[in-house]
Amino acid sequence: MTELARLQESIRACTRCVDSGHIPGARPLTLGRDGASVLVIGQAPSRLDHETGKFYEGPAGRRLKQWLQDAGFTESDFGTTIYAAALTKCFPGRRPGSSTDRAPSGTELAQCRSWLDAELALVDPRIVVLFGSMAIQTFLPKAPLEDRVGTVVEQDGRWWVPLPHSSGASLWLNKPENQARLREAIDRLRELRSHLDLNP
Repeated sequence: MTELARLQESIRACTRCVDSGHIPGARPLTLGRDGASVLVIGQAPSRLDHETGKFYEGPAGRRLKQWLQDAGFTESDFGTTIYAAALTKCFPGRRPGSSTDRAPSGTELAQCRSWLDAELALVDPRIVVLFGSMAIQTFLPKAPLEDRVGTVVEQDGRWWVPLPHSSGASLWLNKPENQARLREAIDRLRELRSHLDLNP
């Protein structure tokens, strides 16, 4: 068993957020292999992810996968060339009285951070895709989403590509100028993929 496989086994056995009373049940998700060139970091698994035990299966995740395909990746790259991760590994639940997902709390983010840091270190990706404002602000200096999407940041020996969250609860992509920023971001990711000669 590789070091990454041992880490994933430990992640799947984690109950930190259940033990601290933040969620009723744990089903930590991790998906990917050694040697992945790209690592995607989102906010947290969705309800559908939790139910299926698979990463990025909900509507927002499917839209993200379409953006990755628009950048030249294939569906089979997800989980192979592309390692899927998130700031927290478990579905945080719904907002009280709402049909939208709850954002992870600061405590949950802190309790999960060591898992994500270990994944980054072991996978050692050449490109990190930051999916949504929470992931972007976790790893890059704070700036408005409008100033981030469409840019690429070289940091810590990696290329960081910010993308907006694709949740239907977000209205950011309703503006034509932000749709143009997204297209620019996808173009930049396609250029990076080509420049780094990643396997299709």
